[in-house]
Amino acid sequence: MRRTWIRSRNDARAARSAGGGPPWRALALASMLSAVLVAGGCAKEADKASANRTGVSDTEIVLGTHFPLSQHLAAAYAPIATAGMKGYFDYVNDQGGINGRKIRFVIADDHYNPPDTAEVVRRLVEQDQVFAVVGGLGTATHSTAAAFLEERGVPDMFILSGASKFTDPVVKTRFGGNPDYITEAKILGGYIAKEHPDAKVALILQNDDFGADGEKGLKQGFEGSSVRVVSREPYESLENDLTSQVQRAKNSGADVLVAYTLPPQGANVVKVARQVLNWDVPIVVTGVDATGSFIDLAGAESAEGVVSVLFGKQAYLTSDPDVAAHIEIMKKYGGGAPPSNLTVVGQAMAEFTVEALKRAGSDLTRERFVEAAESLRGFRCSVCLVPISMSPSDHRPFEIEVFVKVQDGKWVAFGEPVGFESTK
Repeated sequence: MRRTWIRSRNDARAARSAGGGPPWRALALASMLSAVLVAGGCAKEADKASANRTGVSDTEIVLGTHFPLSQHLAAAYAPIATAGMKGYFDYVNDQGGINGRKIRFVIADDHYNPPDTAEVVRRLVEQDQVFAVVGGLGTATHSTAAAFLEERGVPDMFILSGASKFTDPVVKTRFGGNPDYITEAKILGGYIAKEHPDAKVALILQNDDFGADGEKGLKQGFEGSSVRVVSREPYESLENDLTSQVQRAKNSGADVLVAYTLPPQGANVVKVARQVLNWDVPIVVTGVDATGSFIDLAGAESAEGVVSVLFGKQAYLTSDPDVAAHIEIMKKYGGGAPPSNLTVVGQAMAEFTVEALKRAGSDLTRERFVEAAESLRGFRCSVCLVPISMSPSDHRPFEIEVFVKVQDGKWVAFGEPVGFESTK
């Protein structure tokens, strides 16, 4: 009997040493494990909920952007952010804000340099704790930040680049701002095919996604016509003098010149064609160039007749009550920057942001904000010529534009709005 008891006790010890043990101990361990898993799951959900409200307090919404403010020609675009966007946000704040909260807008200078963009955007997210990034400028620059923002779940709103890669395929938290370059170029290509049906076209293209998308869209617009490309001249974004490219374009026998450039380079193209080469040829430029600075740099006489497209009203149309209101906002909140097409673009991006924030409601989260942006259909901002429409499958606000041409030193609209709206 004693041997049986000793053997039973030894068996129990062996079982415990092998990971077994009394049933109550196994149940206790299982309960502890379940509690740990539940706690971990709750912690993750809490972290997710917290991240979803990052940058939002009872009184404030923190927004940020990256923009060239110095050290690059693209700093000419700075008023879009420093006056247009910030000025409109400050105006809204003085009207009581959004659902009791005021916007704090942080503008980080990235010098239009992609490595700097990556650094300042990381700082906006990790140090400034922004709720969303709004209106980041530039294709190459924003490309260094887009994946980071997506991974962190930070709304990446109304990017000031028309590169198709930002909106095709759709990323839940990412929205375009500019008309996408392919759609815009398709509109311009269609114009050339209609007005110059047998044209021999020379293209001057920035050597990146901007130029590549422009070329692709133009060729789509030429389809079904006799228009053909006889010269393709790329340039690097830091090149200022494109005389050699324009000279080769002229030598190709082209009778229409198209430029997908930033305003300083586009103005240089026009100036060289008209003043240096005495080349009297129709010139079509991207909507990126449809600014007052382009005309100032090219000279009103040289720019006369240049054709482009726009989605915003002209700042000099002071008889328009919405433009008059924009001018007053800039006078009070624009930090001394004169009203211009750039400040109009900035206000447009800010108006889209404010409308989405309002629609998201007082219980503001990043998820609700994104869904509210997707609900903007047929919405026309006060300084816009055309409405925008978006959906869960379409994050491109502008797919309709208006033709403009330079007349007496100003961009003047003509014809009917043209586009290829995806969201019906």
